[in-house]
Amino acid sequence: MKPQNIILEGICGSQAYGLANEDSDADIKGIYVTPTSEVLGLPQFNPCNTMDHTDPDWVYHEIGWYISLALKANPTVTELLWLEGYRVLTKQGHMLVDNRHLFLSTPAVKNAYTGYCYSQAHKLIARGGSYGNGRNKRYEKHTRHLLRLLYQGRELLETGKLTVRVTPEMREELFAAGKLPLDKIIDRFSEEMTRLPE
Repeated sequence: MKPQNIILEGICGSQAYGLANEDSDADIKGIYVTPTSEVLGLPQFNPCNTMDHTDPDWVYHEIGWYISLALKANPTVTELLWLEGYRVLTKQGHMLVDNRHLFLSTPAVKNAYTGYCYSQAHKLIARGGSYGNGRNKRYEKHTRHLLRLLYQGRELLETGKLTVRVTPEMREELFAAGKLPLDKIIDRFSEEMTRLPE
């Protein structure tokens, strides 16, 4: 069951990025608020930080936990405040969107985006560019995902803004990158990391 008191909810994932195909599902993400009566009640209440579900796919973060992740520039939560539109957007959710720039700091953005991509690139290397039984769509999707994050991290550092939906030209570029052999895509990741502003 989804949480109560949802203050912000939107479609994320490939549909939000403009990278969806016929196999893509709708990935729902959101933020909810635990009622004060539960937080301050007795016995001591420990609110759930994250509620998630698969098929259909949705993830909701409790607002306190969401803010702690956003202050670290966690890429998967940062993008939630930069979507083009929302399925749910209350007054409280709007306050988060209006103040989204306050969650950004250069060290946090650079550490989060490069750190995640660096660790994931090493996983690709460890797998030899394969998922299970050889190269497949998962490899291609993973490489698109990482390269897109590097582009978005650079945009955040250069402009203080995040464009979630890629341009048609970038979509074409990302799908082409997914076809590159492992050594070429690792070189591409390394090149993009060096282009991030200090």
